[in-house]
Amino acid sequence: MKPLDAQTRAFIDQMKAGGFRPANQIPLEESRRGLTQMARQMAGPSVEVFATEDRSIPGPGGDLPVRIYRPQALVPGARLPAVVFFHGGGFYLGGLDTHDHVCRNLCRGAGAVVVAVDYRLAPEHKFPAAVEDGYAALAWVAREAGALGIDPARIAVVGDSAGGTLVVTTCLLARERGGPKIALQVSVYPALSVTDGEEFPSRRRLGGGDYFISFEDFAFFRRVYLSDPEIEALLPLVSPIYAPDYKGLPPALMITAGYDPCVDEGHRYVERLRADGVPASEICYAGTIHPFFLFDGVIDAGRDAQQLVAGAVREFFGSGRLPPDEER
Repeated sequence: MKPLDAQTRAFIDQMKAGGFRPANQIPLEESRRGLTQMARQMAGPSVEVFATEDRSIPGPGGDLPVRIYRPQALVPGARLPAVVFFHGGGFYLGGLDTHDHVCRNLCRGAGAVVVAVDYRLAPEHKFPAAVEDGYAALAWVAREAGALGIDPARIAVVGDSAGGTLVVTTCLLARERGGPKIALQVSVYPALSVTDGEEFPSRRRLGGGDYFISFEDFAFFRRVYLSDPEIEALLPLVSPIYAPDYKGLPPALMITAGYDPCVDEGHRYVERLRADGVPASEICYAGTIHPFFLFDGVIDAGRDAQQLVAGAVREFFGSGRLPPDEER
């Protein structure tokens, strides 16, 4: 196993010195404030894009906030690729502001219109609120493609952590409901099982609390996110690693972290996609931990991964090729 990189080790040491507590020990509102503060402090420089717009779209629970990022002016007749982006945060944290810098980098690097989705959070809105909001946002982008200057044949779904889970559930729902068509899915260290995931050795090996997410945190996430964890945790729209098959899903790029308790389920998803005939690639950042993609100001691997994802989206919509598997 590759050693932790120096920046990741320094980040972990800094967190411990500052009195870091596992997610399951922090009150809800304190957690939300804490992630917002951390995301701002540990983000890399914010890049400029041509324009951003905050608006509300119709959602299954009422108005659904989104933020639209444009890489260039809207030109009549021109059609750009699009990224529908789902932020991470365990289904109960995060929002448009925590991931603003990520979306700016994707917009500029991919040359795509990015639509970031402020889906409903638990525990105020339990499953399936976030899942249905994700699908509703995709459907809106496809339906309004002409007005948005988007090519409906070039829509990707991208997300990190819980947002990466929503990427997969959105793909499953789009298949189940006959559309809209998704051209590409990109998941960054998703939690594809909301169960204890004991069949995945990395959950136990890396879930002792030394690497940002603890094994006990997954039980906490279940209680926050689900109304009936015993019944719902195994549903494919909650834990998509338990879907019967992935036939017909869009090509996939998976970004994993070597010290993430979720790394094994990321590996498993790629293997099963390939077994079902779906093109899939995995890039593993072997020396770092779960939130590295978000904290790109203190962990260079996060900036590298954001650039890689943006470049992969751009390349895929230009050539149809995924990057090869790689360990970084």
